[in-house]
Amino acid sequence: MPSQGFSPETFAFLADLKANNSKEWFDAHKPDYQRAVKKPADALRADLAERLSALTGLETASKQFRINRDLRFSKDKTPYNAHIRMAFWPKGKAFEGRDAQPPSFFVSFEPGHIRLGTGCMAFSKAALGSYLHALESGGGEIAGLLSDLEEIGFERSAPDLAKPPRGFPKDHEHADLARHKGLAVWTTIADTAPATGDKAATFLVDAWKPTLAFWTWLLDLSKAS
Repeated sequence: MPSQGFSPETFAFLADLKANNSKEWFDAHKPDYQRAVKKPADALRADLAERLSALTGLETASKQFRINRDLRFSKDKTPYNAHIRMAFWPKGKAFEGRDAQPPSFFVSFEPGHIRLGTGCMAFSKAALGSYLHALESGGGEIAGLLSDLEEIGFERSAPDLAKPPRGFPKDHEHADLARHKGLAVWTTIADTAPATGDKAATFLVDAWKPTLAFWTWLLDLSKAS
């Protein structure tokens, strides 16, 4: 069932939470969170999963990241995330388990903007080996896909390594791409209005569509690993 998207109240709540990030404030405004954030987010996520299944031809799993921050290893002890983040990936045994890192679609709704991405945050060990082999034996296809996306405003995730890994030719045409242990592309939509109202899901899926060939390349890589 199509969702109604978010409302301006959703982003007002996130902005207020960012400015008043405490358990006391959140507890006092929990009904507002349930109404303006959680309920519409649950509906929008279900709608997006259904639409991405239609786009990719594969049944789609999804998750919404917790609003509570993990404080165990952080110097920042503010208890809540002042954003709404979701991820979508294909269902199936190949994409299950602790080491699975399926190609995914990501979105983060922030006070004042939307951050949208596609890719693998970290390759599994097997997928990383396949990725490096694909680069060394050619690499033109993935380099071309990334170049096309950069031309329309997407940016590549930062490399994880200062130099190519041991064994990869340092003078290879695509040595820079070998510095990645995961690969994603991102774009920022400098307005939250497209995420409000009943056209939100359509807008977001349309924004992901240019990355579909890149996502499919990563999917094939995962299947071959």
